[in-house]
Amino acid sequence: MKRSLILPAICLAVQAAIIPSLSLEELVDQSEIILHGRIGRAWSAWDASHKYIWTHHQLTVIDSIRGASRSVVVSEPGGSLDGMNMAISGGLEYGAGEEVVVFLYRTPIGYMRATGYGQGKYTVTPQRRVHANLKGLELMERRAKGGVALSTLEGLSVEDFKARVRAALPSRR
Repeated sequence: MKRSLILPAICLAVQAAIIPSLSLEELVDQSEIILHGRIGRAWSAWDASHKYIWTHHQLTVIDSIRGASRSVVVSEPGGSLDGMNMAISGGLEYGAGEEVVVFLYRTPIGYMRATGYGQGKYTVTPQRRVHANLKGLELMERRAKGGVALSTLEGLSVEDFKARVRAALPSRR
C-alpha cells in the first residue's frame, strides 16, 4: 500500500518543470513584447530543422504595453503534426478566444515565446481578473533581489495589473 502512495508523488515530481521564480521587474526586463490580447487561430508546424514541433497562436492586440501594435504570433514548443505528438513539461497552452496578458521574448530561432514559461502568461477571466498559468511548473525561490513578487499580482483586475506592469517598465523606474 505504501508503494501506491509513493509512486504518484514521484510521478508528479517528474512531470514538473523546475524554473527560477522571477520578479515583475525581471519579467519586464526579459520581455521584448508585453501585450494584452485575444487568441485567434492556432496551427502546428515543424521548426526549420524539422526537429521540433511548435504550436503557433495568432494573438490580436487589445492593448500594447511594449512592442507589437496589431497582432503577433505566440509560439510554444509541442503539439501534434504528421502523426507525431510532442509535449514539454510546463509548456503553455492557449485556447481560441482566450484573453491574455503575455510577456514575450524572442527565441534563438526567432519565435516569440512566453518569458519564464507560465510566469509570462496571465489569463484574463470573465470577471476581468488576471491569473498566472503555472500548471506543470515548480518555481525555485531565489534570494530576494528586491522587486515585486509575481504572486502578489495574482487576481488583480486587468487594469490594475497593466498599471503595475507599466510602472515597472525601465523608462518609468
